[in-house]
Amino acid sequence: MIKMPLRDPVCPVFNSQIFDAELVSPAENVIEHLNHSARGGRRIVLTGPTFSGRSSTLRAWLNQTQKPQFAYFHATGLNPDRDHPAGVIYGLIAAIREQLGVLDAIPLDESGLRESLPNWLARLGTQPSVIIIDDIDQISGSDLTGEPDWLPPYLPPELTLIVSAERGLLAERLRSSGWEGVDMNRSAQHDLTQTQALIEQAAQTPALREALRLLAVTPQGLEPAQLEALGARQPDFPDQRLVITHPAIRKAVQRLLISGSAEARRLHALLANEMPTPLLQARELANAAEWAALLEMLAETDQLLLWRDDPFAWQSLWVELPARDTAISHLLRQLDTLRKTEPADTAERLAMAHTNAARILDQLDATDAAASIRLAAHKQLTRIAPNTLASAHATHHYAAVDLSESNPEQAAALLQQALSVRQQALGDDHPDTRSTRHALAAAWEAAGQLEQAIAEYSALVATREAHLGREHPALIPLLGNLGAAQRAANQIERARGPFERAVKLAEAASSGPSPALAVALDNLASLLYAGQDHAGAEARYRQALDVTQTLFGPGHPATAAAIHNLGTVLDAQEQFNEAARCFRQAVDIRTQALGREHAETATSLHNLAGILDVTGQREEAETLYREAIAIWQAVVGDEHPATATSINNLADLLRENGRLDEAQPLYEENLQRWRNLYGDEHPNTAMTAAELGGLHADASRPQQAEPMLREAVQRLERIMGVDSTLHIDSLCRLAALLRTQGRAAEGVALLEAAYDKAAGTTRILSPRLQKLRRHLDGLRKAVKGTDT
Repeated sequence: MIKMPLRDPVCPVFNSQIFDAELVSPAENVIEHLNHSARGGRRIVLTGPTFSGRSSTLRAWLNQTQKPQFAYFHATGLNPDRDHPAGVIYGLIAAIREQLGVLDAIPLDESGLRESLPNWLARLGTQPSVIIIDDIDQISGSDLTGEPDWLPPYLPPELTLIVSAERGLLAERLRSSGWEGVDMNRSAQHDLTQTQALIEQAAQTPALREALRLLAVTPQGLEPAQLEALGARQPDFPDQRLVITHPAIRKAVQRLLISGSAEARRLHALLANEMPTPLLQARELANAAEWAALLEMLAETDQLLLWRDDPFAWQSLWVELPARDTAISHLLRQLDTLRKTEPADTAERLAMAHTNAARILDQLDATDAAASIRLAAHKQLTRIAPNTLASAHATHHYAAVDLSESNPEQAAALLQQALSVRQQALGDDHPDTRSTRHALAAAWEAAGQLEQAIAEYSALVATREAHLGREHPALIPLLGNLGAAQRAANQIERARGPFERAVKLAEAASSGPSPALAVALDNLASLLYAGQDHAGAEARYRQALDVTQTLFGPGHPATAAAIHNLGTVLDAQEQFNEAARCFRQAVDIRTQALGREHAETATSLHNLAGILDVTGQREEAETLYREAIAIWQAVVGDEHPATATSINNLADLLRENGRLDEAQPLYEENLQRWRNLYGDEHPNTAMTAAELGGLHADASRPQQAEPMLREAVQRLERIMGVDSTLHIDSLCRLAALLRTQGRAAEGVALLEAAYDKAAGTTRILSPRLQKLRRHLDGLRKAVKGTDT
């Protein structure tokens, strides 16, 4: 698919070059050079002065070259409202989405767009693709002293990125950053002074002067009827759209004929009345700084309904409003009036207007106001239009957005109601029905009702299979969700089927690497790891890493995650040297890409510390544990499982080094932390109590140690089962304490009772039972030695 900006017919009015489409012919030698150098993975900067033909050359090359499967051309100046990093990225992602034929949501904020761009580029996979950004030095917000930080830092193997710029500092910086430089190697091919004289000559006629002014601030041009309505059309004007095509000539007209910003605003205000669509009218009001009129227009129901058609453009207008609190208050009042006046037979308009308004408010960081809008719509439509698609729409958005985390049980109840309505009215495979079923499954999952979640995910898979067949790639994410729910329910064998099938579908869907394949491999690897198939997990993690690194590059957070995951399975197999290298690499990438004070960086620091602890490098391990704890406290707070886990490990290290006085307060604080988080009946609470009891035993405080260990043993058996590792470890520790007190026989009795119970629930040669048996045999020998 070739995505290039459309050019309207251009009239050579006045026999001048003011309206010529291409003032400068393409440079054939540069086209030939691009034919050889524009290859996948390359970055090229084309330089030359204004009127050297950079734009015409790039267009000619793209039209003449062997057509790539995807090409995108951003012509800076053609749509100035998109000539900033967020606008360029959004346009590019929207084109990729159209190419892929998917409906995935695109972020509207610049940070979200930047973060998501590498994934969208990776989704092009092995398709030969070209991205061209013409006049990149005219993109507002571009750093002219270095490589623009909004450009993708890595290109997938089959993607070529070409930018053009004037000769200067930006181009030199790009070259020094590794870009290939190609220069037009010719001077300006057009004399702007001649065109300026023609502009001044034409401007002697008032109507022509006004027409030129209007066209200079309207890059897309104007129709004859628009010029006539604006009093700026002459009888000898051609009967077709007039466009000042070249940005340099538009700037020349602006410089010569528009005296200042006030005059420019006057022109935009005139244009607002003659634009053919509400979006273009609103854009001209913004350009004219007519903020009150713009706000009034944006908050009208008809415009709220249009928001969904081009959310980026509409949301950009909301963001530009200077008095945001006033804008939010006005929108809330308009919606309140709408609920009071809108009749029941327009319930669908009311539902959609409220949903879009809530999205607008969310993007403006007015999340409380957005939630209030969704709740109001849900209540109103449930009352005036129950069991309709309108009420189902409002209920779905209220439950999925505002209740799914805070009250997932209530969210599930409401989503079941919405699902029933949508199933009956639209059928099982309608996108709205599927969306509600997915939200319902996610709500059940958040509520811990995993069987219900599995049932809904299974229904989604079955519905799609019935309409698409069993081999369609659209099944891949659905199978991933199903497998994840089954894994969470500890149904390891059942989850293997969906995960393995997802891998096969992802492999079949693309001839090369794809993000879907990387995710599917990672999901399968994590399942195999959970099922103790470490060799199988390692193989899949290595495959996932290869795919991820190919698509995202060596410095992307996704690559760091793949390396980190490989480190975890190597750690489990006691391949400590390679595991440590993995975690160090993950720390380095995450520090560079995300910052040191980031949760993912802390995770890799924690795991690296664990390896160093096991291999006897305890001084560095302690330092890293303490750094991880400090990061956790800064990022997620003191009362968080991640913080508590790192503190536990630090306390273990200190205790094993004999620094009992330092470890004890950490265990005591953490025990209370786990109680606050999960209560007494949780494995982490019981485990920490057992560790604290073990510390008291090490410190020769049996009176404190024994009751804590006994309580922890009982809890762990009750929570985790008699054959769990945590229970057996704590039981052996209690038996060892009894032995040191001369009560070895009592310890034997405890171990024998546990062994007899466990032998009936697990295989006789399981590692856990082997450990319990070794301790039991050792304690029995100790008892016999005492007797003799």
